[in-house]
Amino acid sequence: MAVGRRWLSRTVAATLLVLASTALPAGPAAAVDPEPKFDFDLTSTTAPLGVEKKRIYLRFTNLTTDETPTAWQLDVGPTRLDPWQPATIEWPEPGNRSGECDGEPDRFYCFISASTNQGLIPGPGETVEIPLTMYIREKNEPYEDTFSVTVHAYWGDVRSPDVRKTFPIKVVDDAEADLSVIAPDVKQSVRIAADGKLEATGPLNPGETAAVRYRIVNQGRKAVSGVKVTLSLPEGTAFTQPPEECAVDEDGRSAVCTYDSLALVPVAEDTDPKDDIHSAVELHNLVTVPAATLAPVTFKGGTVQVEGLTEEVVAKSDRVRTKLPANAVAVPAADVDASDNQDGFSVVVAAPRSGGDDGGNGGGGELPITGAQTTLIAGIGLVLLAGGGLMLLLTRRRNRLPHA
Repeated sequence: MAVGRRWLSRTVAATLLVLASTALPAGPAAAVDPEPKFDFDLTSTTAPLGVEKKRIYLRFTNLTTDETPTAWQLDVGPTRLDPWQPATIEWPEPGNRSGECDGEPDRFYCFISASTNQGLIPGPGETVEIPLTMYIREKNEPYEDTFSVTVHAYWGDVRSPDVRKTFPIKVVDDAEADLSVIAPDVKQSVRIAADGKLEATGPLNPGETAAVRYRIVNQGRKAVSGVKVTLSLPEGTAFTQPPEECAVDEDGRSAVCTYDSLALVPVAEDTDPKDDIHSAVELHNLVTVPAATLAPVTFKGGTVQVEGLTEEVVAKSDRVRTKLPANAVAVPAADVDASDNQDGFSVVVAAPRSGGDDGGNGGGGELPITGAQTTLIAGIGLVLLAGGGLMLLLTRRRNRLPHA
């Protein structure tokens, strides 16, 4: 009887969610455009047994060259009703900007409006990322199922059609590392302050320097003893002052950076924010846009790909090490889910500023990944993030919403 009541409760909640999600036009009744003018994708939905949760990202891309949506909405839910699902995709945790979300934790929608979530509305050719959580309830048995994501957008008083995609969700018996990377679009110029930190100075203009930022997290069950990063910049940009760990090709747009002494432990082992054991790292590489660039323009096609390296690290004390000996070579580490080892980004160049106008985004402007000024060590291009602060959402158990 209890299961029956719970199933009924979830069925009613799902019905109410559908009704609610279809009643959110951005203003008066909107006409329907047959072309969606956007695309979206979601990767990294495989997790190893023994992990409680995994952070994933839904990427929403504006495919137009001259339009910006006024709002968009995503609906997420399992493809079948079941009173018990060993793994689910749930809405973002508190503290993450993701629009106005409602529904059940594992069957929900998020409505994102330009009036309240400007940073989550992509301009022409841009992509935004919405963080979601893959939550694993059953830790003893492998599991495989599917879930669906439906997205529509508003372009003024015109509504796009619904675009629905189905994605797999898997829990596998694979006790290896699981690296993921997220690289936001590059929109701001930066400068290196006297203390060596990067400061945002406003929209990126021709002739200015920006920073490609990317965050790497180990969400698996085994540590990696080094990280290899392969970067490719969009045509029209070039690397500036690459760190010594990076080898840049003659074209100035391709680089391989080998941080062979950078160890990343599983998130579950990153419990003390004051020690030197880390599960996540944020790196940056400086890039420059030529002064002759005709702006505004969006350069597309940048990619960041990461690969874990390993030397069979065992003792925790060995995970923060010096560089490899001259006669040693780090080899690729096994990865539970390689689908999230690469992310794309664009470089957005704004029209040149006139005089001292900085577009309202001066040195205190938001930085792409953290949403606030971030301390970076410009000399080597990385900052380690402890178990607290920014990565708290990955390393601490959240206050979960009750399930029906």
